[in-house]
Amino acid sequence: MSQLKVSTFLSLHGKAKEAISFYQNHLQAQVVFCITNQEITERLDPTYTYPASENDWIAHSVLNIGDSQLMIADELMSDAKQLVLGTNFSLCITSASQEEISTLYNRLIEHPQTRIIVPLAPNLFSTAYAIVEDPYGVVIQLVKEK
Repeated sequence: MSQLKVSTFLSLHGKAKEAISFYQNHLQAQVVFCITNQEITERLDPTYTYPASENDWIAHSVLNIGDSQLMIADELMSDAKQLVLGTNFSLCITSASQEEISTLYNRLIEHPQTRIIVPLAPNLFSTAYAIVEDPYGVVIQLVKEK
């Protein structure tokens, strides 16, 4: 049986804290996890780099709204230099199965119009993480849950 979950992931380029507060106040969102760029550097990876003006930017957050999960960060999920409408949203597909994430990644990149933004590889928070853009412009994150 599949272990996949799809979550909405918003990239808000400097507005994440504001949005989190809004969702807490207006949708009774519960913050499950939240970490800033500075906290990543201090607690997880001293080599993590970002502009000094983005110390307090949200590197990642997870909110529960009812039975649903919403992820929010300030980072753009695109290699665009500025926020472009449409790039502030991505599908975040997670699984406890490394094999399932690898299989999905390989299926997605088989399509000649799928663009790899971040190749599948380990990172700070996952043993397998990738970002691709599908042929329709939808950004898809793949995450093997720890």
